Amino acid sequence: MKQWNRLIFFLLLNVLLSACTTLTVLVLWDRAHDTLIGESLSILSLGRAEPTAQATATHSNTPVPAPTPTPSVVLHEVVSGDTFESIAQVYNVTVEDLLQENGYTQVEVLSPGDLVRIPVRFVEIDSVVGVGDLSLERVVVRNKAQGELYLSGWTLEDEAGNVFRFPQVIIHIKEGTINIYSKSGANTVLDLYWGLDSPLWSSGSTVKLRDSAGTVRATYQIP
Repeated sequence: MKQWNRLIFFLLLNVLLSACTTLTVLVLWDRAHDTLIGESLSILSLGRAEPTAQATATHSNTPVPAPTPTPSVVLHEVVSGDTFESIAQVYNVTVEDLLQENGYTQVEVLSPGDLVRIPVRFVEIDSVVGVGDLSLERVVVRNKAQGELYLSGWTLEDEAGNVFRFPQVIIHIKEGTINIYSKSGANTVLDLYWGLDSPLWSSGSTVKLRDSAGTVRATYQIP
């Protein structure tokens, strides 16, 4: 009987030791397995580049290109027989315009091969409306260019030396117009106000439009 008891005791002890050994092996394997996975993930992450600040730049940071200015002159090469009068007729400008654009004070003889600057009519004074009535009187300026017309610093004047200076204003489309009223008012994108107390224009008066450099770009004689 004692032998059976001793045999059972050793069997149970053997089972207990086997169970402890197996549990220890499983715990050690689990820890080793987790370490291998962590190292593998670290190695993989080394080959993956982190996004930079430059890569996340938005479109709003892209510089907007400046608008291309409208050409104000073209060049005409003089041929035999050309005069300022004939050139002015061909390009539908006045002799005065040609003389002023080229820096002459009087009509001079042109030689073949000379280059004459022809002012481009990219703007015009379309009409003067409501002449003599302060509530209606206004000058209508029209854009003849293909693109936007920038009038900042331009001036409108009469023969008596009264001058209106344009604020920062743009006529956005070809054949678009802007009104310059003689009376007072609040400026908008389409209507500007001179701020006068009485009508300015009368029949026979000449209206001049000058660019920011002082060059006459359009004239209009009121009927």
